Amino acid sequence: MKKYTCLITTILLIISMLPICCLAKSIPASTTEIIYLDDGSYITIELTQTENRASGTKTGSKAYTHYSNSGSQNWRAVLRGTFSYTGSSATCTAAACDVTITDTDWYIVTKTATKSGNSAIGELTMGQKFLGITIDKESVSMQLSCDANGNLS
Repeated sequence: MKKYTCLITTILLIISMLPICCLAKSIPASTTEIIYLDDGSYITIELTQTENRASGTKTGSKAYTHYSNSGSQNWRAVLRGTFSYTGSSATCTAAACDVTITDTDWYIVTKTATKSGNSAIGELTMGQKFLGITIDKESVSMQLSCDANGNLS
């Protein structure tokens, strides 16, 4: 009887030390989409989500990066959002937008970030100068949403 108790205890101890991978939730680090514009330039949109320690809370961002038709980066706008979700609904609790300009011919005309229901919404208009004169404007509507289960899109 003593041998069986020792054997069962050893087996249970070994099983309890094995990692339980089937319970881990897999979240893609990021996903990327490309939008081609009429003038040959393009914008990449990269969605990144972060798992928060607090259950029912999710943080993420969507980065919109504008490239010229030659492939050089002009500017990058990042819409960030924090969401709370319950399984039956989701709410955006914070929204912010940051812009980094890499080509000095570009400048910010307008920039806003607002919360609306389960979405963080950003509106951005960038202008392009040549010899001090505005020659082009690019407007971008950004949106980061969370569903009731905490999935960002």
